[in-house]
Amino acid sequence: MKTNADQKGQLRGIVLDVDGTLLDPGHRIAPATAAAVRRARSAGLHILLASGRSPRAMRDLLLELDLDGPAIAFTGALTFRLAGDGAAIRVLAETPLARADAEAVVALAASRGIELGWFALDGWRASGVGPGIAEEAALTGEQAIVSPGLPDGAPPPYKLMCIAPTLERAAALHGLRTALPPGVRGSFSHPRYLEITAGGVDKAPAVRAACAALGLAPAQLAAIGDEENDIGMLSDAGIGIAMGNAAPAVIAAADRVTETNARDGVALAIDRLLAAGG
Repeated sequence: MKTNADQKGQLRGIVLDVDGTLLDPGHRIAPATAAAVRRARSAGLHILLASGRSPRAMRDLLLELDLDGPAIAFTGALTFRLAGDGAAIRVLAETPLARADAEAVVALAASRGIELGWFALDGWRASGVGPGIAEEAALTGEQAIVSPGLPDGAPPPYKLMCIAPTLERAAALHGLRTALPPGVRGSFSHPRYLEITAGGVDKAPAVRAACAALGLAPAQLAAIGDEENDIGMLSDAGIGIAMGNAAPAVIAAADRVTETNARDGVALAIDRLLAAGG
């Protein structure tokens, strides 16, 4: 049973997933959410973002919320802080995929007709721009580097993202996950997005390490998320909160459920935590 972090003086931090959680369906931070984050910070709570996104695709969100990190990217494969004026990042911890494993996954995805993005620190690459790659670029504002001969000598990736353009084709992602090389992990960040990372990479251990550097224990955290790659950090936290739009497995793993991201779920969850005395 989890420690009750609702008790006054126990809660010291909140970890937020990004897509489907912090962001509304239009992929923006709603005014109510931004205001709740400010209230939490004013109450002395640490706010951390933990996402499948790259640091580049998280930068504007961190700046908008005036958060200086640490932040978790690539589903736990990279922990970073923004440096200087936010134009650069400082890597705090990293676990990239082994190049041979990444190349094997590229071949597997290609053989199944699955679109794939190769995410390194200098940007992300794709062999071409199909509907899934275009959707990801539009969602994050980060354009893919078109690399027809992927990997073309690219640096080892922190993650590979396999995308099904429609839900009807998402079954191919489940088949791909069962065929992954030993020591490689696949987790869903969306019903059509399979995130491939090195074995053992997950948001939970990355959040634990980042919070330990801040002097925080998992029991002193609340975590909010909506997809499979959030389950570990929700289970690890003192209070795990599922979004109302969360996948059933996430709701089952959570201590409570808040409203959807279309109805200010994060803001309502934060205000409930603050009202409990934090």
